[in-house]
Amino acid sequence: MSSIWYGIILPIIYRKQLRQWLDSKGGKPAVEPLRRDWEDELEDEPELQQEDDLMGRSKMPEGMSRLSMNMFSFAPDVEEENDTRELQQSLVPDAIEEIKSIFHILEKEQGTKDDFISLFGLVKVKYAAIRDTPSEWALNEYIRENALFPISDAELSNLWN
Repeated sequence: MSSIWYGIILPIIYRKQLRQWLDSKGGKPAVEPLRRDWEDELEDEPELQQEDDLMGRSKMPEGMSRLSMNMFSFAPDVEEENDTRELQQSLVPDAIEEIKSIFHILEKEQGTKDDFISLFGLVKVKYAAIRDTPSEWALNEYIRENALFPISDAELSNLWN
């Protein structure tokens, strides 16, 4: 009686495994259908295809928008601009320190404008990357404020050339 019971219950419980075992004995290769999980991603979202709510379509969160694939792209690299800006930012404090040391030497040795121009020639060569940038104008203003002698705009522009 128990063998009849197990003969009925076991095939019901293990029907998938029994079917696979019988199919493999028949000589047919087991063919699994190709999984296509990615198809769900390509379809439009089902939420958008549903009818509008009683109040109308819901608004997307702020800052979010829906784009098609041909509208999506990446911005060009801007590394070059950042590199020159970082270079200038690192050079300006160094150039100011050099100019401070020149002013200190001129003050200690009672130097003149000609001495300043000759000493500034070394700064001009060392920090040539500052030439023709907004930082040059800021350095010229610093020189004008801290110089022990009057210096004109023409002389300041000639300092860097």
